[in-house]
Amino acid sequence: MIAKELTVSNAAGFHVRDASLVCKAAMKYSSKLTLAKNGYKADCKSCLDLLTLMAPQGTVLTLNAEGDDEEQAAEAIKELFDRKFYEDEFAASAPADL
Repeated sequence: MIAKELTVSNAAGFHVRDASLVCKAAMKYSSKLTLAKNGYKADCKSCLDLLTLMAPQGTVLTLNAEGDDEEQAAEAIKELFDRKFYEDEFAASAPADL
């Protein structure tokens, strides 16, 4: 089992688009993946479960990965957090009148 602490560093916090990206990434792996906050564990393969974390910028979440491909799965989720869920790239490509 792998456990990593991940910090929500994007300005918008952990929201619907981010939960969708985590869920999409998690579904590629057979390992059980959870994100935990204050004792509550959310299944990374459930967008609705992830949204219940209510994690604004600065929140530290614990990622737990367990299974045959746990290292690759944990790294994929960690990369999303490290890249701020591509917030900067997404904002740059959005139309100016939004």
